[in-house]
Amino acid sequence: MGRFKARVVGSLVSATMLGAGLVALTATPASAIGTCTTGVTITSHIEFSDVHAVVPGTSSGVSWDPMKCQLTSGNSGAGVKALQRGLNSCYGAGLTVDGQYGSKTRSAVIAAQKRVGVAADGIFGPNTRGAMYWPAFDDNGPLGCRYFRYA
Repeated sequence: MGRFKARVVGSLVSATMLGAGLVALTATPASAIGTCTTGVTITSHIEFSDVHAVVPGTSSGVSWDPMKCQLTSGNSGAGVKALQRGLNSCYGAGLTVDGQYGSKTRSAVIAAQKRVGVAADGIFGPNTRGAMYWPAFDDNGPLGCRYFRYA
C-alpha cells in the first residue's frame, strides 16, 4: 500500500461516494481527543489505482488529524453522518443518516466494535476507526467495503 493523502470533504459530497476508513492503533491521551466535526477523505494507492474513503475527522484550515477525534452519544454533525454511512454500508446498521449520535447509532457502533474485536463501549474513537472497514470508491464508482491502513 502506498502513501495516503487527504483532504477535507464538504458537506455536499455525493452519498454514493461517501464511505470511510483508516487504521492506526497508537494511543492518544484522552485529553487530546476532540469531537470529529467533519468527513475527511483519505486516499490510498491500492491495486494500481487511487482508492478513497470518507471517515469522521477534524479540520482546522488545511491541516487535520483524524486520529485525534471521537464521537459519542449526544454528538451531531458531518462527522456523525460519515460514521452512520460507514456503519450502514459495511455493517448493515440500517441507520437514518441524520447526523445525530443517538441510541441507535451507539448500538450500531457497539455491534461493529464486537465484529472487529475492539472494546465495545459505544464510543467511536481511533481504535474503532482503525479496525473498521469503510465504503471505498475510485473514479469509476463504489468498490465495496475496504480496510484502509495509514502509511
